[in-house]
Amino acid sequence: MSKSAEDELPVLDAQGKSKRKSKTKAILTDATKCIGCERCVQGCVEQNDLPQDFPAHFKSNDGLSGARYTSIVEVPGKDPGTSRFVRRQCMHCADPTCVAACLVGALTKSADGPVTYDADKCIGCRYCMLACPFSIPRYEYEKALPYIRKCKMDETCRVAGGAPACTSSCPTGATVFGLREDLITEARRRIDERPELYVDHIWGEHEFGGTSVIYISDSSLGDVLKIPTDKEFAKRAVASLTHESIPHLVHNWVMVTPFQFAGGLAILGTIAFAKRRQRVMAETASGKDEEDES
Repeated sequence: MSKSAEDELPVLDAQGKSKRKSKTKAILTDATKCIGCERCVQGCVEQNDLPQDFPAHFKSNDGLSGARYTSIVEVPGKDPGTSRFVRRQCMHCADPTCVAACLVGALTKSADGPVTYDADKCIGCRYCMLACPFSIPRYEYEKALPYIRKCKMDETCRVAGGAPACTSSCPTGATVFGLREDLITEARRRIDERPELYVDHIWGEHEFGGTSVIYISDSSLGDVLKIPTDKEFAKRAVASLTHESIPHLVHNWVMVTPFQFAGGLAILGTIAFAKRRQRVMAETASGKDEEDES
């Protein structure tokens, strides 16, 4: 048997679960280690040959733009008067809403993790911007021929050693690159070893179906990452998004829509038939009364 054929066979443990690791790559950001130096931003700029970014009224205040694929945002820290620095970038969802919303296939999900963008296919509809729950894709409004821009995390970002330039540039190890399964294990190890320091949560592990960019911190990151808490999901009547993707949730609605439509037509048809029958009976009765009088 060839090696490629062996790779296709499932490797199961005693419980019948697969023991083969997923090849999905990811980035783990530990906000407790970030010092806000922005070397990750500079590494991304240099690797992608990005132009100087100019402030404008139509740009968001989170630092992301058509010329900045990653940024550092300062947020309140665990203790009063303190702050933390958090890296913002594309979350590279496991089941991306932007991909589902794209009409022409300009956005695709790679098997190894990244959500990639093909500018040659893009028609500029910007549905991806509306669909993304994390408000990540940015449009080059300042250009005569604009495109969508966002973090790529693909081979074009990799430097010597195989990691993206952003993670390779980090001097404190606050943001690291590797297999998603390994990074989740590492994140859980840190939380378990320092429960007095970390919030017992890994942002991006499950929310919206899971992402390939995950975070741990000693203070809540929900607001800056635009990831609601379980209670907030429930309050918005979308509790399933704590572990389910938006495309999967919408798919369930779409599947029942034709039946709802058919049911609605049947009800309207029944009402119309009943009203017509009443009208005909009334007209018949009226005609009979006129004949009796004559």
